[in-house]
This record gives sequence, C-alpha cells and structure tokens, in this order.
Amino acid sequence: MKKLALALGGGGARGLAHIGFLRIIEKEKIPIARISGCSMGAMIGGAYSLYQNVDTVEEMSYRFIENPLFKEFNFDDFASMDEGGHDWKSKAVFVMSRIKVGLSLFKTLGNTSIYSEELVDKIYEQYPDHKMELLPIPFSAVASDLISGKEILLNKGSLRMAVKASSAIPGYLPPIKYRTRLLVDGGVTNLVPTQYFKASPHELIIGVDVSQPIKDFGDLDSGVNIMQRAETIRSYHLTQLKMHNAHKVVQCRMGDLSWAEFNKADEIIKSGEKAARRLLPWLRKNID
Repeated sequence: MKKLALALGGGGARGLAHIGFLRIIEKEKIPIARISGCSMGAMIGGAYSLYQNVDTVEEMSYRFIENPLFKEFNFDDFASMDEGGHDWKSKAVFVMSRIKVGLSLFKTLGNTSIYSEELVDKIYEQYPDHKMELLPIPFSAVASDLISGKEILLNKGSLRMAVKASSAIPGYLPPIKYRTRLLVDGGVTNLVPTQYFKASPHELIIGVDVSQPIKDFGDLDSGVNIMQRAETIRSYHLTQLKMHNAHKVVQCRMGDLSWAEFNKADEIIKSGEKAARRLLPWLRKNID
C-alpha cells in the first residue's frame, strides 16, 4: 500500500479544515509518510506529526481559540470587515470593523506588527515544542525570508519556532528572527508546499488547499476590496505553479468564510471531512 505525502495549505481559520481531512484519513487507516505545512497547515500538520491522533490535535486547536489571550487578536473585526451585509445593522458593524482595523493598522507605522511579540509568545506557549528531527512523522514547514526574499524550508530544530515563523502574517504578527533571517508567513511564497516531496512509487503526493476559490469574490467597490482581490489572484496563480508535482489537489469547500472566522471552527472542520470523503474513491483506486 502506498503512503501519503500531505501538503497542508495556509488560510487562517480556514486551515482548521485540515483537522477534518486528517480525521477521515486516520479513520480509514491510510498511512501517512510525511507532512509539509504552511501557516495554519503547519500548525495542524506539525501537531499531527507529533501526536498522530486527530482528536488530540483538535483539542489543542480549541484550547488556542478559546484562550482569552487569543481573543485579544480581535479576529471578529477582521471577519466582519470581509462581510458587509445589506441591512443597516450589518452595515454599521461593517463600518465599525473597518475603523477598528484601520486604527490597528495605524500601529504598524511605528512597530513591526499590530500585535506584540510578548502576546504571541504567551499564546504559543500552548503549542508543543519538540525537535523536528525526532517527530514520528517527518514534517517540514515553509516560511518566507524578508531579508533574502527566499522561500525557506524548516525541518530541523524547534517545532514551535518553525510553526510561529510559518504563521507570522506580515503586519499582523511579528516576524521571527532566525539566524540571519527574518521569517514571516509561508503563504507569501508558497501556500501549499507540495514541491518538497520527491516523486516516489511508494507515495502519493496530495495537496490540501483551503484558500478561497478564485471564482468567489464580493463587490469590487472599494480600494480595500480591490487590493484583497488582487492578492487572491496573485496567490492563486502562484499556488497553481507550485503544486505541479502533486498527484492530486483537494479543495476544501467552505464558501466565502473568512480567514478570520475562528468562531466557525465546527463548520470549517466538517468541510475538511467532506473534502477527504470526496477524495476516498480516487485514493482507493490509486493507493494499492
């Protein structure tokens, strides 16, 4: 039986879908040879590489989300900014969210990020630290170096540091100093890192993409919306190029759920389960 080489993509809260995807793979007893991850995909993938138990990973994820410190990130404001709505109440929430987000971004004029290094360090104390070389399932995380402009593969040393670097959203979370590098979110250079897996007759390379589909977008009636749309297009085309070696790319369908909607965790996780179930017929045909 062939094993899976899984590349778990980034996407903020949408990345919680990886929990559901892994649940079905685990339930079907399909062996995993190795995992690579970007951003939230690195967080989920790294924890699964250590624990090899999806329930443990899910419990850890909910501890993160429900931590009072995590709530200081005010992701609800970013989620509301992506929505809109047509009634007066929705519009009022939308406007207030944009004001709050605007004030938050104002902080970056004199700081490297909206949120402090101290806050991020306290939150990540909950994440397991382990030598990546000793993980039961080989794991790597992708990050982006602001100094050289290069994509950086992290597969040695501290698991916690690698996940923090891969998840450091530019401007929102502080970059991570690592040797001569200044590392930020892997999604800047590689959202679904399949290309680090070498072709093998014993493995199937699977990319799990949790980004918003290119065809899904709202009104292009403001500069902010246009900038977000342009970034989505750039990311989409870069991702397609990077995943050329994958045997299969799975898209987790969750509509227009925002990257910041951590309050929809249950719904997002179920979307990952559905994506894995859609993949099962193909897997059964190709895995032996």
